Amino acid sequence: MDVFGTLIWLGILINPFLAYQTKRVSLYRITLILFIVFLVTWGYAVAGGSVPTLFDTAWSLLFIAYVSLLVLNSYFVSKRFVPNMTWFRFSVMGLSGVVISQVWFGLSTDNWEWSSFMNGDVWMMSVTVSLLLLLFVTMKTLDRRIEV
Repeated sequence: MDVFGTLIWLGILINPFLAYQTKRVSLYRITLILFIVFLVTWGYAVAGGSVPTLFDTAWSLLFIAYVSLLVLNSYFVSKRFVPNMTWFRFSVMGLSGVVISQVWFGLSTDNWEWSSFMNGDVWMMSVTVSLLLLLFVTMKTLDRRIEV
């Protein structure tokens, strides 16, 4: 597994803890339920269970919903620690993640065409890079607040 695959799994596993830090009980419960369902269905598929096409589609939708919750939980936690965090700044970090992932795929494949965002590797790498940028900004702001 490559570095980004490891970071994606780290994000998946840390999402319930982020949801708990948001101090929103309903969001935490939804995230925890989706986390359990996600792990059970992933375990079933990996264990060699027969998966029909409908199951595969449902699993993909579940994965997209879970990653969306990861992004939402990350925003709320960063908003809690960095009160001046706005949706605009959060969106700028998201767009930066998309641009970095496009450059990464351009460098790695020597194909400088715009990669389709529906390509799973591109959008998961975009989410991972964006969340790393968000973590960097949050930690830098917390560090400044401690120094003052």
